Amino acid sequence: MLTMAYIAIIAAFASLIPLAAPRTSFKPNVTNVITLSAPAAPAPGRQVVDAAYQSFSIEFSYMADYGGNDTNPNLFSRQVVQNLYDISGAYPIFRVGGSTQNSAVYYPNQTEAIIDPFDSVASDQPSKSMLGPAWMQSFRQFPKGTSYIYGLNFFNPVNETLFNVGNGLAQCVLEAEAAYTALGDSLYAFEIGNEVDGWPGSSRRPSNWTIQSYVEQWNQYATAISQNLTGMDAMRLFQGCAFEAPRHVGNRTYWNVQNAELDGMGPDKAKTVSDHEYMGANCDYTGVGPTIATALFNRNNMLSRVWYHDYLANATANSGIEYVIGETNSISCQGAFNISDVMASAVWAVDYVMYLSSLKVSRVHFHMGTRYRYSPWQPIFYNDTDAHVKPMYYGNLFNAAVFAGGNKQTEVLVNETNFGAYAVYSSGTLESIVAVNLNMWNATINPVQRPYTALTLPKDWENAKVSRLTSPGVDIAANITFAGQYVDENARIVGKKTYDNVVAGRVLVGAGEAVLIKL
Repeated sequence: MLTMAYIAIIAAFASLIPLAAPRTSFKPNVTNVITLSAPAAPAPGRQVVDAAYQSFSIEFSYMADYGGNDTNPNLFSRQVVQNLYDISGAYPIFRVGGSTQNSAVYYPNQTEAIIDPFDSVASDQPSKSMLGPAWMQSFRQFPKGTSYIYGLNFFNPVNETLFNVGNGLAQCVLEAEAAYTALGDSLYAFEIGNEVDGWPGSSRRPSNWTIQSYVEQWNQYATAISQNLTGMDAMRLFQGCAFEAPRHVGNRTYWNVQNAELDGMGPDKAKTVSDHEYMGANCDYTGVGPTIATALFNRNNMLSRVWYHDYLANATANSGIEYVIGETNSISCQGAFNISDVMASAVWAVDYVMYLSSLKVSRVHFHMGTRYRYSPWQPIFYNDTDAHVKPMYYGNLFNAAVFAGGNKQTEVLVNETNFGAYAVYSSGTLESIVAVNLNMWNATINPVQRPYTALTLPKDWENAKVSRLTSPGVDIAANITFAGQYVDENARIVGKKTYDNVVAGRVLVGAGEAVLIKL
């Protein structure tokens, strides 16, 4: 909910940003000027992305929270998803997987949808998940047209001791059939196992389990599922790999998607291959952990991590299998307080997605869970708070507006340590410019001191509309608006949509803000 104080600030600044009607009492604190020059057309070979480019990933054990069931559908989540469709014209694809898909077992005779014991009230994830047929109801509660990637547990084929499964291959085929029947046309793909590249030498696989061993076993499972469902050896209904963030390339023994494809993961079964990525970690570490300035607002950090995805996406570009980032967010291990759950995460998400769209990364899935700090929204009452959207969701709304209608291509215009700008093309024609100011700005500072970068736009942009993502500071979660609107307690976008104008060929972008400038 917007506070009255912040409404007053918005009113006061509405006529000041960007370079609007002259005021003798205030002069914007312009500390930098950037002149933009956008190519008339995107570079040859630049990938074309659809309106669902920015999609999502739900931690497997929490799908029942996010979706609800036939008796009690989660109307809050349904509205959150509908908002994205209303803006972009496409429903996002939801990958339902993660760590907890590796500890889930399907029991066809269980009456409860899910039994998921937690080791403590402070645990982010349950110790295991026992699923019954009613579990599948969750997948039909989002608006019709939503698609899902369903995460299967990659048990050992035989003699699986985990949860006393026994024949793990048969168990995987059993659950795949139940999901295939329940989801119908909404099933986009199956994903067999999560981050299995970390398994060699663990309780899941022996130390000599190589990437070649993985691919052979993955094909065994994919073939068994295909034969059971269709009688054919190969269905193109799988997302392969789901590996941890890649950091090793160039050697044929490394665990990466390029080697997986070279070792026999082919387009007859895999429609996509997936890598994961985060900007830092909130796991077990000593010393200083991640901060907004070092993890999210330092673009060198983002670019150094994305380099591997650029390499692997190009290396596999001609395989017939699309490369996706199937799980991502700000800080791994479910996020960090005061980094992942504040305005900074929304601003970072805009820059991150825009940069990825300029590469050959064909889709990006933002991860979430009921108890996670980095979630775009909390789906149910938890920790004494009702269901509500979080700051990340505003970045998601911004990105939905950028890719609305699909058929978009992106070119990088500015690539500085704390500032990014992009040209966006629709059907090959320049349509909009996105600019992201990743300089720190805290809500405790006098707003009149906020520094702005002035963007000098290309000619003939005087009539462009400017949608601004802003808040009093990147360190807080409240009072965020996009194009003057915000999301209320019922997940509805409310308030009058307001645009800034281009004045004297310029637009201002404040520290900790992003703007969408659309012709």
